[in-house]
Amino acid sequence: MERGSVVANLAADLGLELGGLAQREVKLDIFHNKKYLDVNKKTGELYIVEKMDREYLCPKITSCFLKLDVIIESPLRIFNIELGITDINDNAPHFRRDRIELDVSESATPGERFSLPNAVDPDVGINTIKTYQLSVSEHFTIEIQTGSDGTQYVDLVLTKSLDREENAVHNLILTAVDGGVPVRSGTANIIVRVQDTNDNPPRFDKQTYTINMTENSPIGTLVMRLNATDLDEGLNSDIMYSFTLYTSEKTQSVFAINPDTGEITVKGMIDYEDMKFYEMHIEARDKGTHPLLGQCKVVVHVTDMNDNYPEITIQSVKNTVDENIPVGSVIALVGISDRDTGDNGKVSLSINPNLPFILNQSSDRPMHYKLIVSEPLDRETVPEYDITLIVTDAGMPPLCDNETIHLHLLDVNDNAPQFPQSFYTIRVMENNAPGALLSSLTAFDPDLHENQYLVYFILEKEIANTSMSMLFSINPENGNLYALKTFDYEIEKEFLFHIEARDSGSPPLSSNVTVHIIIVDQNDNAPVIVSPWRAHGSVVEEKIPRSTDKGSLVAKVIALDTDSVHNSRITYQFLQVTDATLFSLDQYNGEIRTMRMFSYRDPRHQRLVVVAKDNGEPALSATVTIKLSTVETAVKAYSDMTEVPLEYDIFSDLNLYLVIGLGSVSFLLLITILVTIVLKCQKPKPSKAAPPCRNSVISERNSTIADSTLVSNDAYWYSLFLAETRKGKLVVRQPVPKGSRYIVSSIPRGTGLTDTSDSAASTLQVKLLDVNDNVPQFPQSFYTIRVMENNAPGALLSSLTAFDPDLHENQYLVYFILEKEIANTSMSMLFSINPENGNLYALKTFDYEIEKEFLFHIEARDSGSPPLSSNVTVHIIIVDQNDNAPVIVSPWRAHGSVVEEKIPRSTDKGSLVAKVIALDTDSVHNSRITYQFLQVTDATLFSLDQYNGEIRTMRMFSYRDPRHQRLVVVAKDNGEPALSATVTIKLSTVETAVKAYSDMTEVPLEYDIFSDLNLYLVIGLGSVSFLLLITILVTIVLKCQKPKPSKAAPPCRNSVISERNSTIADSTLVSNDAYWYSLFLAETRKGKLVVRQPVPKGSRYIVSSIPRGTGLTDTSDSAASTLQTVLEMFDLRLEQFRVDRL
Repeated sequence: MERGSVVANLAADLGLELGGLAQREVKLDIFHNKKYLDVNKKTGELYIVEKMDREYLCPKITSCFLKLDVIIESPLRIFNIELGITDINDNAPHFRRDRIELDVSESATPGERFSLPNAVDPDVGINTIKTYQLSVSEHFTIEIQTGSDGTQYVDLVLTKSLDREENAVHNLILTAVDGGVPVRSGTANIIVRVQDTNDNPPRFDKQTYTINMTENSPIGTLVMRLNATDLDEGLNSDIMYSFTLYTSEKTQSVFAINPDTGEITVKGMIDYEDMKFYEMHIEARDKGTHPLLGQCKVVVHVTDMNDNYPEITIQSVKNTVDENIPVGSVIALVGISDRDTGDNGKVSLSINPNLPFILNQSSDRPMHYKLIVSEPLDRETVPEYDITLIVTDAGMPPLCDNETIHLHLLDVNDNAPQFPQSFYTIRVMENNAPGALLSSLTAFDPDLHENQYLVYFILEKEIANTSMSMLFSINPENGNLYALKTFDYEIEKEFLFHIEARDSGSPPLSSNVTVHIIIVDQNDNAPVIVSPWRAHGSVVEEKIPRSTDKGSLVAKVIALDTDSVHNSRITYQFLQVTDATLFSLDQYNGEIRTMRMFSYRDPRHQRLVVVAKDNGEPALSATVTIKLSTVETAVKAYSDMTEVPLEYDIFSDLNLYLVIGLGSVSFLLLITILVTIVLKCQKPKPSKAAPPCRNSVISERNSTIADSTLVSNDAYWYSLFLAETRKGKLVVRQPVPKGSRYIVSSIPRGTGLTDTSDSAASTLQVKLLDVNDNVPQFPQSFYTIRVMENNAPGALLSSLTAFDPDLHENQYLVYFILEKEIANTSMSMLFSINPENGNLYALKTFDYEIEKEFLFHIEARDSGSPPLSSNVTVHIIIVDQNDNAPVIVSPWRAHGSVVEEKIPRSTDKGSLVAKVIALDTDSVHNSRITYQFLQVTDATLFSLDQYNGEIRTMRMFSYRDPRHQRLVVVAKDNGEPALSATVTIKLSTVETAVKAYSDMTEVPLEYDIFSDLNLYLVIGLGSVSFLLLITILVTIVLKCQKPKPSKAAPPCRNSVISERNSTIADSTLVSNDAYWYSLFLAETRKGKLVVRQPVPKGSRYIVSSIPRGTGLTDTSDSAASTLQTVLEMFDLRLEQFRVDRL
């Protein structure tokens, strides 16, 4: 109703006169904090002052009354009025959540239910929620249920199976409608997401569970454990429990459910007067990708409890007893009572569990008990007990009370001392100061007073006739352990003994502990150089060939350190070096190698000072000085140096005299040859050089190939040779008399040479269809070729073929190696390439230990004019084979392969007897060496470390062990197949100590002053002297002869005059001059024969091509082709050359 509206007429209803009412004071006393009504004194009407809200005044109550008192004075009268407030439909229903998201598996069966949140309408009666409506859906409908309190709940029910692939999300609208006029409603969006494949929902064994609980149950009390089962596996079968929306917020504030175990526990106060029962709707949801759920209902009925607590009376008690009190002794007498009656007055007494006491009920007095010892007591385990007596009545719920008895135990000496550990490992740094504290070995005795006062002492044990009390001392009061001497790791590595702790009780008790003293190594031993072996002092003299290649092994420094593994790791460095660019030193294996070849500027003597430094802190070191002398003859490889080097200077006075003599005689021989040449050239006879005829070429190209040699370094002559050969002609080369030129001629095959065949025999006509505008192209710009070492000379390495898209001679390619010298060695001396097909061959056997790789270029040049070319880089990698067996370098062997060593018979266990060191010059993988015993006299006496080659004793020598021990050690590398080397060590035991391994040296060997170098110098001097004598005799003979006049052979048709100098003999066919090679092929393919003859009294030749099968007439002007036998000889050589090429 609006403000000012009249509710009632108090004057009429109460029978009051309006005239008198106006004169009297009227008051309204309303039982609320707001004044909703007031009285009009003039009319006596009760009207509304402030608008009233029934939902505010009477929440959750159907009937609503507003109570007020009307007080009228003069005379005083009080009227009690109840004003009934009728509800109107002024509130629309609303949902707790306006968006509801549901995950429903597509395997859900029709009829499956899903709980939805119910709407709330504060109105009552017909104005509250009447029904729910769902938007149109072919898959879902709703079902309304009414709870015990009249609340309506709505379930979403699946009516048709879902198909996620057809529709993954269903959007529904749930509408709550009330019954008021006008009708009001509220909506919530329901989003149903269809989940895939998890088709087995969790199921409870019951739909409804009924539980009885007493009020005031403690928080955390277990109500029940729900157990839902899911037939699925994995995450689909893992279940999580939760309350559904059906469960009221009040219920959820009192109970909690564990989502993992399903345990329902009490989390709030249960009050019987507040609520008689609780209804919980539980859902079990699995953890599948699309979780399914099952539901059940748990009803908890609350039972009232009694409110009187029972009482405990302690009549007699002992608070202190000995810990060895006998079992059955009485500790206390206790009485109990309860003022309640009936079941609530029936009481029982108990004690806290897991105590060594029991209660014994009196037979004649049931309300009295005795507290008795039931088990032996131990003060060290439990020094005192708090015994709680609990009295409980039989009420529902039962009430209880408790009383605590404090019992203290007195100590008895019944515990032996105990060390925290049964075994102590103490590390002691060697070179310790005598009297140094090593450790504190403190035992513990749980007893008290004199029973726990301990005394420590060492149990005597002798090691090598030495008592432990001479080595160590222990403080008897606190267990501090001291060293009485300085220990040396290289002599004593460990000690093992026992320490006893004894208490002062009666009788005394004791226990002992094992102590393991480990001596820790200090870096107190400097490395000792054992290789190279030094006969005198610390200077080593070595001799190496002056022609040693880059990367060659010059020497290897090996040092030993008797310290432990960490401190004995040795690295090598140059301390001094004459030329830092000449030698390199590997810091780990001590290998000294050349970084380049020796040059004439390098001095003959090199001084290298190498320092071997260990890995200790601070590091210790040893040095060795190596004096290297370079000689012209090869010396033995380092791996063969098993004997002591000779102690003399190779370059002695005798060497000097022999070198001076050899140089003098060589100089005389050179002067004699020059004089002979001058005399020979003083009076040359004039001769007319043969003029070049038609189809001839005069060549003055300097040549390095001898007469009739065809090689592939001149593409011009090669193209001419091919062109003439393909026409069926024969290419002939003849020297021009008295000159250095040649005449190279092409002659048709099958015809003879006549004087008139000057110009008509071989007219050369070429029609060019193509222009040489494309350079040859290799498929790759860089070739990497792996070659296994120890290859056969002449082995094919690879085929490097280029492609030229031009035609005819423009596409005919010639391959050759671009010269590059490595260590004064030309690439053409190492590799050869076929000029026609690009096949690359090895000309020598390679050794990985000397040559590891080569890098050079190969050029492909076409036969066009001008010729075009391109090159490619070739990287030859030499692959290592396991072709070098390990070499034993330590222990040093003076004679044969047997080493004799002497060791003290009193050597301790673990002492180093010897160390075998082997070297392998193969690559890293193949050079990994392991050591094994091949033979051993007593396998229980010695051990061999397979990685570092250390031979150590496994125990001390006994009187039964023989004095002589024979050990055969094999050093095996890691190659396939593995190679090995052996060394035999004969050990003799003596009663006195022998020199350390590092001090064992041998007497240097004697040497013969007449060395190999002297012998070579004598042989060289004799040879050069003999050549000088022969040269002088030949000069005399030539000077005394009369030269015969000769007519220079004029060049015939198709001849070429050549002045190419040659270093290869006549008729040789090789692949270093492309000109002669091309000319030879061109004429040969025409069926002709190539003949080359020298021009008299000159260094020139005439090379002619003559048809096969015909002879040369006397009238032919070419002196090169007068004999048929010469033609047959060239024909045979040509056929042999073709066979070789195939």
